Amino acid sequence: MRSSIEELADWADVERPDLAKLAPDGNVVIMFSDIEESTALNERIGDRSFVKVIEAHDRQVRRLVRMHDGHVVKSQGDGFMVAFADPAGAVRCAVAMQRALERDAKRLRHNSIRVRIGIHMGKSVRRGDDLFGRNVAMAARVAGQADGGEILVSAPVRDAVADEQHFDSGRDAELKGFAGSHRLYAVVA
Repeated sequence: MRSSIEELADWADVERPDLAKLAPDGNVVIMFSDIEESTALNERIGDRSFVKVIEAHDRQVRRLVRMHDGHVVKSQGDGFMVAFADPAGAVRCAVAMQRALERDAKRLRHNSIRVRIGIHMGKSVRRGDDLFGRNVAMAARVAGQADGGEILVSAPVRDAVADEQHFDSGRDAELKGFAGSHRLYAVVA
C-alpha cells in the first residue's frame, strides 16, 4: 500500500515543471487564469455539480497547456498559474482555452463557466518549482483586470507577438502594488 507522501512525490514528478530548463536566464511568460464568479456558480448548481465542472475545466486546461508547451506551475481552487518560454505559445494557449470554453458553454448552458486570463512576461526568481517576483505579481494583476471570457496581456507580451496576434487599442489600468498606470491589451481572437 502506497503512502500519501509517495503519491504526492509521484504527482510532483509528473506535474511540476523543470523551470530551470524553461527559463534558464530567468525570463519567463506567466499566464494566470481564474473562473469568474465561481462561488456564485457553486451556490447555484451545488457542490457535486460544481466539482464536476471544475474537474472538467482542470483537465481541459492541463491538456491545452501541454499542447502549447506550457507548464502548470500551480493551481488552486479555480485558478492556474502557468509558465511558458514563448509568449506566442502562451497567447495561443489562452485563445484555445477561451474557444474550448465557448464550445462547452453551448453544450452546458447554465453550468458553463467564463474564465479571465492575464499574461505578462519578464524576469522572475525561481525557488524550487515555483516562480516569484515582481513580474509574477504583475501577471496576476493583469489577470485580475480581465473580464470573464477575456484575455488581457501586458505591453511586453503584445509587442512580442504583435505580428502573429491581433489586439484591441488597449486600456490603462491601475494595478495594485505597482506605481502609475499600465497599458493592457485584449486579445482579439
